[in-house]
Amino acid sequence: MAQAPQTPAPAQQTPPGPPQTPAAPLPTLEESFELLKEFKLGTDSTGLIPIERAVMEVHGNETARAALEKRLVAYLGSSYSSLTRSFVCRQLVLIGSVASVPAVSPLVLDEELSVHARNALERIPGPESEKALRDALGQAKGRTRIGVINSVAARRDAASTPVLIKILGEDPESAAAAAKALGEIGTPDAAKALTAARGKGPAPVQQAVVDGTLICAERLVAAGQRSQAITLIEGLTDASQLEHVRAAAKRMLSAVTRKS
Repeated sequence: MAQAPQTPAPAQQTPPGPPQTPAAPLPTLEESFELLKEFKLGTDSTGLIPIERAVMEVHGNETARAALEKRLVAYLGSSYSSLTRSFVCRQLVLIGSVASVPAVSPLVLDEELSVHARNALERIPGPESEKALRDALGQAKGRTRIGVINSVAARRDAASTPVLIKILGEDPESAAAAAKALGEIGTPDAAKALTAARGKGPAPVQQAVVDGTLICAERLVAAGQRSQAITLIEGLTDASQLEHVRAAAKRMLSAVTRKS
């Protein structure tokens, strides 16, 4: 006896969800700059997206880039909030030039804005940004100065060597940062300073001097100054050094001499 065909079960109906609210349209670029004037804690940053997009779009168009940079720099004055100025610095990391340096430089000494200003100066090419960071070394204090030391190291500014040598004799945290910065600078003068500082100061500073010395040797090798690098490393292999320091120095010395 033939079986009756089965009736398919009715499809499950998904209950309709709440109606979707369409996203609000972004402001125009002009409106975005108006919002930037009053940008503060608690303000929705979505309104600044047109500026961020404009920054991305000007790459390759020098005229548009320079015009946008000039417009952004106008918002670095003290009448604007720290959030406004930090936002501007983040954009100048991407499109900043020497034209931004005079307005960005004072912010390096502002504890709240220093990291943003330094990030911009680290990436703006040219001696002007290096000089701005170098000048800040003599004025900044505490954690802000350590940040400046790190920025000088990132730029490998050889002209900062005399100031960094002076800092080697100051508080341990600053001295340790200065030792590593001298290593990054990696010139013969920096090597001499690290050699003179070897074995001096508290343990963290001595370790930083060792680290800086090894970094400096790498920089010297990369610059084709292999004999100076070998002399520098050999100073870390004598019996006065800790065992792990001697071991690291011998490994580097072996690698450097193999390349000779």
